[in-house]
Amino acid sequence: MQPMRVAKLEIHHVGPFGDLVLNFLEKPAGIENKAEIHILTGENGTGKTTILEVMADCLKDLMSRQLLTKCRNTIKKNASAAISIPGNNSHASKFNKVAIMGGGLRPFNNNEKINSYWEKIKNPWGDPAFSFAFFAYAGYRRISNIQISGIQELDEHPLKNALDFQYTADPQPILQWIANTIAAEAIANTQNEKEEAKQRREAIDRLEKSIGNIIDKKISFKLETKPYAVRIEVDSERLDFNHLPDGLKSIVSWLSDLLMRMDRVKWKNEIAVFERNFILFLDEIEVHMHPAWQRKILPVVQNLFPNAQIFISTHSPFVVGSVDGAWIHKLVKPNGDSQLAEGYPKLSEDARSFRYWLDEVFDITSEYGVEADKQLKHFYALRDEVFKGGNGIIQESLIQAGQALADQSQEMRQIIEMELRQINRRLSLQLGL
Repeated sequence: MQPMRVAKLEIHHVGPFGDLVLNFLEKPAGIENKAEIHILTGENGTGKTTILEVMADCLKDLMSRQLLTKCRNTIKKNASAAISIPGNNSHASKFNKVAIMGGGLRPFNNNEKINSYWEKIKNPWGDPAFSFAFFAYAGYRRISNIQISGIQELDEHPLKNALDFQYTADPQPILQWIANTIAAEAIANTQNEKEEAKQRREAIDRLEKSIGNIIDKKISFKLETKPYAVRIEVDSERLDFNHLPDGLKSIVSWLSDLLMRMDRVKWKNEIAVFERNFILFLDEIEVHMHPAWQRKILPVVQNLFPNAQIFISTHSPFVVGSVDGAWIHKLVKPNGDSQLAEGYPKLSEDARSFRYWLDEVFDITSEYGVEADKQLKHFYALRDEVFKGGNGIIQESLIQAGQALADQSQEMRQIIEMELRQINRRLSLQLGL
């Protein structure tokens, strides 16, 4: 069975986009056992988040009010968007501004599979089963302590609000699910049902290991009963969720919410949760994270869900350069409308330095702070004047500029001294600090 994936996106007159077409190529050979990843990069205002919101709304078969405000309100131009899914209609789902504005927020979906998917969520009676799913998360949410009264069933549909970036991480069901899972494992063990206990524990084990791999610490979830509460143990220190650093709160929030939902969904077959086909949107999930964590989070997700298609927006070179085989889509805004940069998409390579990605993807060539960079450029301009035959005044200014830089750090001193040696050798001078 062909997996569900988005192959193409078209956006017209929404947000920073006039007319945009993005083709999402399949993952390259050699990473068959890893997720297909598409990384959206670009300066603020180029539309990375808008792209994620548009795709989520197309899949939801409904245009959100938040995205509606981004439509360009012109007389002759209609705002619209569509996604293409292989094996289905060329435009699997779309929305159009004029029709929506004229008749409320109405669906525009001509794809039977997606329509059937959302009907199951809206009308859950009859024990419906799913073959694929969609999820969306942003990095700005937090998980906090919530009082749980004991072990009790979760009644809310596991896919409710699953494509709403700001509303998918409710701590109540997350902590209740963790408590229920730990309790169910304990009951199965007391009844000597070892296989049942193992299955109950798998999602929690993978969650603990995944978070631990990102932050390079041992993580475990603990259920306390007097009173009932879920705590998280970080390198043997037991904490409640209010006391976690923001970066760890963010990781725990979206990753545990995702696994909780996938564990609770009724699937059509017996494929393991981590082998499932689903589409995942991640909007700047590296927010609040130390660079050491930023460079680990995408490899963990890529290996955890080998059959997922993942779209992620980021401002971090540590995220972009952390994996092999992800497609990078760099957005630029040269003439008022955002578009894909020339030569993109291109594949990521984790063997390239972060210095390379800063230059190539983020257009940052300087390696120093703003003021030091300005002083260094002034020094180089004076150096070039000396090479052109600059007189003693220029040479004196060069030494003064070089001395000011050399006094700031040993690294900068080495650069200045090397440049002066080059000048002395080529011009037979004796300049020095």
